[in-house]
Amino acid sequence: MLIHSHSSIKDFQGCARRYQQVRILKRFKSQPTEATTYGNLVHEAIEKFLKDGTELPEHLQRHTEVLEGIRDMPGQRFCEEKLGLRKDFTPCGFFDKDVWFRGIPDLLVVNNEIAWLADWKTGKSSRYADTSQLELMAAMTMAHHPSVLKVKAMLFFLVPGDVIQARYYREHMPDILSRWAGHAAAIEDTVAVDVWNATPSGLCKFCPVSQDVCEHR
Repeated sequence: MLIHSHSSIKDFQGCARRYQQVRILKRFKSQPTEATTYGNLVHEAIEKFLKDGTELPEHLQRHTEVLEGIRDMPGQRFCEEKLGLRKDFTPCGFFDKDVWFRGIPDLLVVNNEIAWLADWKTGKSSRYADTSQLELMAAMTMAHHPSVLKVKAMLFFLVPGDVIQARYYREHMPDILSRWAGHAAAIEDTVAVDVWNATPSGLCKFCPVSQDVCEHR
């Protein structure tokens, strides 16, 4: 059984052939870029600040007050909690054999009926912010924490200092889960017919798939 996630769904939607070569056949591996390396360092620094009080590096210190407010929110705090869902949408462990969807919110705070979700973004602009990750994480949060009726979620774009907010309620869960099940079904249907069309774009120059496999490289 395929294991899905927000990133794997987005990879498939971006280019089915790249998804096949990288995620199914594993013939190629995405190489770290300067942007992804920086993003990993930022996530690590914020996690250490929230968990251990480690001082933020100089380039993030202007966000200290905001992050302190997030750190001090009431409730049980989870940093990089690994969440899993089975195909019947019941919660399971991230590494369970029957896991179908996986997700790792950067920060999750649960306080009885309300939860807060935050995801740190290191892009230079929030203009094309995609909140779809937040809705999936919100549904997974409510599956794992049955007391939660409302999820307050945000994307925090650290470079411009922008915050994109979204709200999700337990009554939204069926629609959210149905939508993501549909995304997963599109991949599984493509696996069944084994036709992996390429989608050329400006991102092709960054693709790890070689020219002998894809004519758009």
